[in-house]
Amino acid sequence: MEAARRVVERVLRATYPFATYLPQYYLLQKTSKEGFAPATCLAALLARTLSIAAWANGAQPRDASAPAGGALGILVQLLLLDAVVQAKRKKAGRLAQKKRYGATTRQLGREVRAVIRAACRDRDRELATERFRKLWKAFWAWDELGPYVEVVVVFALYLIAASCLLRFRWWRTLLVTAAAAADAAAPVPQIVRIIRRRDAAGVSAFTILLRLAGGVVGARLGARPRFSVLQAGLDACLCVQLAWYSPPLTRVRGVISAALEPLAALARRGAQRLRAYRRRSYARVPTGEAPPAAPSQRLEEGSASPRRESPAKEAAAAGAGE
Repeated sequence: MEAARRVVERVLRATYPFATYLPQYYLLQKTSKEGFAPATCLAALLARTLSIAAWANGAQPRDASAPAGGALGILVQLLLLDAVVQAKRKKAGRLAQKKRYGATTRQLGREVRAVIRAACRDRDRELATERFRKLWKAFWAWDELGPYVEVVVVFALYLIAASCLLRFRWWRTLLVTAAAAADAAAPVPQIVRIIRRRDAAGVSAFTILLRLAGGVVGARLGARPRFSVLQAGLDACLCVQLAWYSPPLTRVRGVISAALEPLAALARRGAQRLRAYRRRSYARVPTGEAPPAAPSQRLEEGSASPRRESPAKEAAAAGAGE
């Protein structure tokens, strides 16, 4: 019975990264692709590649579910990227294609080294930031899946080779921690995209719920519960966004805003009248003259001025002086 439970657990662990994103892939094939954030695929690809490298370094060597789950996760993320790339190619058209920027890993490597050189050796943050923005924009401007596959394969081969050579405990811990952090932070690009667009169209609720369930289970039974709690919290934020921008709540918000529109118009009219009254009160004061002083201020000025004698006394004093 215990052996059967372990087999089922390993099968679920291996198929979970693949099955989680199948609803998202189906939604991308059927509906609009503009609401989906491709950077989510990049975070998930990084997490799966790091998990395979950690397994190659000796983390759970007898558990074959880690490399199998990593490979299936990489496959489904490449499928999602393929759906996004196909939509981009259909939208732009073959005739409107521009020359690809960094279509090979060699060109991409040169650009990455230029960014690192500007940041570390030259210590020019503005130049490094500008080059990184150009690199990031050009990376997502590719309209073919081939360059992405090439980048993933080369990065995975280099990382696995380094993991096989560096048989250190700190390196293994770093790989496992980085994989868990990348997997937990995968919803962040989607959250940012929904906030900017104010629309959750193109995001699968089933995928978010499956990730949320995985985060809850990982928080109770996983080896790194903190990252699982972070993943569950971010997925819960996505669930709240999906519920907030769902059609029923959108209609309710429309009804409420329409009901409150007269009050808002009345408040705007009152604010306009208050500003107009202030402008008129300021316009009554002549230019170059100060506003009339208060009675207390006039009394203080009168007491501070020197006392003046009467005209008769001034004339007598003038005659005596002569």
